[in-house]
Amino acid sequence: MKKSIGMFLLGATLAFGLAFSAYLVAQAAIKVSKSETIRVKGSASKFVNSDTGCWTGIIHATGVNLTEASRQLSVVEKQAQKLITGIGFADNNIVWDDIQIETVFRRNEKGISTGEVQGYHLSRCLSVTSGEVNRIETLGRHFTNLVKLGYHVENCDISYTIADLDVHKIELLSNATQNGYQRAETLAGSAGGKVGELLSASQGIFQVLAPGEGNISDYGTYDRSTIVKEIKAVVTLEFNVK
Repeated sequence: MKKSIGMFLLGATLAFGLAFSAYLVAQAAIKVSKSETIRVKGSASKFVNSDTGCWTGIIHATGVNLTEASRQLSVVEKQAQKLITGIGFADNNIVWDDIQIETVFRRNEKGISTGEVQGYHLSRCLSVTSGEVNRIETLGRHFTNLVKLGYHVENCDISYTIADLDVHKIELLSNATQNGYQRAETLAGSAGGKVGELLSASQGIFQVLAPGEGNISDYGTYDRSTIVKEIKAVVTLEFNVK
């Protein structure tokens, strides 16, 4: 009789132990199943003034021979240099490229070249690079005033860049990460959870845009047309949710 009772108690104890163990495993499984992740994007932007400007232009001249064309080009060079220094740049701010020579052939009434030399066309590119971006802008607006004086000149390009872009990039990535964390807290909190450890982080496209520009490329954009630029950074963060 005592033996039977002992066996019963032993069986009951084992059964209870197994049931309790199963309960603990189930509870652990529930905790694991409740352990979720959340993925968010964080963004940050700021307006920055360009600190370097570069303007390029071309001057032209023609003559019936190279001597005459060269003399005419020299006159245009002096006028271009006078205008540029008048804006406030030094002579050594101007970089002159080599002279390009084009032989001009006479054409018949059908527009076909006869092979007879009619004259020469000379052209020369020049550029000005400076940290005085407002003067660069002024140069771009006024250079073609030389046309009114009878000189053949043209604007080619004007661009504005930011030399210390990496400094702004680091700042924006930090701000974008904070923004992403705040978004994660909002989303997790609305579901009754809390943001846990950061599982992964990746940098998105870094954009340098004209202010208010909405056309953002998937491959990154660097606007060079404006002095004031809007810099944007995006990060993707994945957090554990407790």
